[in-house]
Parts: sequence; structure tokens; C-alpha cells
Amino acid sequence: MERTPETIVQLVADLQHDDEFVRSQAAFTLGLFGEPAVPFLIPLLRSPQREIRLRAAWTLGVIGAAAVPALLDLMEQKNRQLRIEAIRILGVIGQARVFNHLLVALTDFDPEIAARAARSLGKIGDPRAFHALVLALRHPDSDVRYEAAVALAALHVPDAITHLQEALVHEDPRIETTWGMQVREGMVRALEEAEKPHDHSLIEALMRLGDMLKANEHDDGETP
Repeated sequence: MERTPETIVQLVADLQHDDEFVRSQAAFTLGLFGEPAVPFLIPLLRSPQREIRLRAAWTLGVIGAAAVPALLDLMEQKNRQLRIEAIRILGVIGQARVFNHLLVALTDFDPEIAARAARSLGKIGDPRAFHALVLALRHPDSDVRYEAAVALAALHVPDAITHLQEALVHEDPRIETTWGMQVREGMVRALEEAEKPHDHSLIEALMRLGDMLKANEHDDGETP
């Protein structure tokens, strides 16, 4: 099938079809088309229908790296729903270059955006998010604290255990997330996950590499 604009427009229409098979085929094909399909899929994230947004988001996730620039643009817009969708998809794609953008989103005044950012950082699993997520454990919003705890466990950084234990002590067992989950229960599960044996060799290597890069930047900045 040729990757012409006309073909993509038809596939995007099929993505919104009533028949599940037609939708699945369209999503699969658009995913294979890659970057040319991205500008046609982005508008679907504005759809009032949740199912259409989810199909478009899934397809953009399949496209992966080629969709990142457009998604980063969405993160800069004022429309909160678009920003939330972009953050969610970027977490699925897991590109290292979106890391700093997600850290900024974690500090957003909108708690739903901050919570989504925490979840995406957990999916990416970059240990550099450790300190930001530790701070998010003290966020005033229950959803953000819950997502920060789960994300910390996903990083598999040994020091996360201490911080999760401390957060657990201070968390009111009566407080729930917006979807009805006790935050404390989420923290207990996160702590159990963090305490599981894990191979930290890769994480330690990444942290050492980060320290080396910082040292090199410092050396480069010194005057001879």
C-alpha cells in the first residue's frame, strides 16, 4: 500500500470505523507507515470520544520515535487534555530525549499532568528521575504521591526503599486517589516491588556514566 496522503486519510477514517477488525487493520497499517501518518493522527487526540483518542494514541506509540517531535509540541500547548495524552504516549515510547520535558511536567501546577508525568517517568525507568520522584512523594495531591511511589519502585534504585518507608509512615490511610485507590496501599505495593531482588549493575553503570559526564563538563569549563 502506497504511503500517499489519500491513503493515510482513508486509514485514519477506518481507525474510527464501527468494525473492530477494520480499526485494528488501520491502526496496524498506520503504525507501519510511520512518520508520514503522524500529522494525520495528532488531530484525533482532540476527539471527544475516548476510544478514538486511545486508538490514535496506541498508533502513535507504535510509530515511536518519529512521533516524538509532534508530541513534544503538544506538551507546550495550553490544552490540558492534549498535554496529558502527549505525556502518556511519550511514556510508552520511552525515548531518552523526552526525559527533561517529563521532569518539567512533574512540577506542573495541574496535578493530573504532574501525575501523568510521574507515571511516564516510571515507565521510562531512568534512574536520573529518582530525586524528582522522591520530592513528588510529598506532593499535596494524592494522585501525584501515588504515581510517584509506583514510579520510584520501577526505577529499582536501592535508596528508594528508605524514602518509600518514610512516605508510608506519614501517609494518612484514609486518603484515596481520584479513582478510589488508597494512596497508602499503593505505597505498600510500591515498597514490596522495590524490595524485590534486582540486578542493579546496569543502573549503577548508568549512574557512573552520568557522574563521568558531569565531571567532563566541569573539566571542559575550566580555564587553562
